[in-house]
Amino acid sequence: MSDVIPANKQFRAKVAAAVAAGTAPPSITHAAWGANGDPASDDDQALGSEVHRQPVDSATAQDTLLTVLATLRGADVEGYAVREIAIIDSDGDLAGRRAFRPLELEPGTEIETTLTLQF
Repeated sequence: MSDVIPANKQFRAKVAAAVAAGTAPPSITHAAWGANGDPASDDDQALGSEVHRQPVDSATAQDTLLTVLATLRGADVEGYAVREIAIIDSDGDLAGRRAFRPLELEPGTEIETTLTLQF
């Protein structure tokens, strides 16, 4: 699965404040999945219905894009139809969210996800 996720207003404000203060912006540390399929909004502060959160496998920057890799295991979301994904910063705040068609994973399966956070 590969998705482009626009950085939300809150995360863009954090990055701008860090640049203005000459400090580092918060890093991206986690990915989260949820069961709410409502469309994503620039004002989203959290997933609509979070069911699983885990550290990301990696995060790399190139130009104005941040690519985040995360592997979701079916056992972690057993019994849920996953409909949303989010990138979470080191403060525990949502940096971006994307909704998609329901995805159900069986225990013993996994899906590698590439998320591209766009500023």
